[in-house]
Amino acid sequence: YLLEVGTLLTIDRRQLLMIAIAIISASLASWTTYQVAFERAWILRLDKAGLSVQVERGTSARDLAELFILLGQRGLVVAVLLVAAVWLHRATGSWHPVALVLLGTLALNIVVAAMKLVMARSRPISGEPRFLNPDTLGEIGLFPSGHAANAAFSWLVLLYLLSRKGAWPRWASALGGVIAIALTATMSLGSMMLGHHWLTDLATGAFVGWAIAAAFIAGDIKVAWAKKDNWQLAATS
Repeated sequence: YLLEVGTLLTIDRRQLLMIAIAIISASLASWTTYQVAFERAWILRLDKAGLSVQVERGTSARDLAELFILLGQRGLVVAVLLVAAVWLHRATGSWHPVALVLLGTLALNIVVAAMKLVMARSRPISGEPRFLNPDTLGEIGLFPSGHAANAAFSWLVLLYLLSRKGAWPRWASALGGVIAIALTATMSLGSMMLGHHWLTDLATGAFVGWAIAAAFIAGDIKVAWAKKDNWQLAATS
């Protein structure tokens, strides 16, 4: 019993990595929010520079951008996560992966919604990334991007869920992390191409998504899901 308790209390390198990602991402989200709220000149220049990637309606580039943003569509990415979680439930006999997805998604959207309620920005169509613009007060917030938050959260959590199915080598986990980041970046590019968000909306949304995903993973990573003999736990080292 004491050995089991000691194992649960031991923080391994994977947990330390997730804790570090959560802290760094949360710090970056706080910093970009502060910069946007006080309309720092460099933030305004950066957001305006992002206007150059917008594409015209009726072009193939716009059609491609519409596909890109599906990578952060809440209904789609949550459905993918739930399919993976239910699959793991059937393999393990535990509802823990399903609870992880549902509680993590709920926490993510509560945080994003709270931030949207207190932030108001001019839309990219205005050409001016202003904060607390009277024309946008009372509308659904633009900052941070919910699509970016959902993409960042969902693809990182999906990577974690899949890695629990077997002991992944480090190179596979690293490659999966690169792919998860690339999917979030691709979705963000599509949103900018369509003129839906400023660059800092998307960056902050991604930081929020990674912070919450990493925090939930750090708390779950040492929890044993196995309730069936044929389930193989991932290596803890």
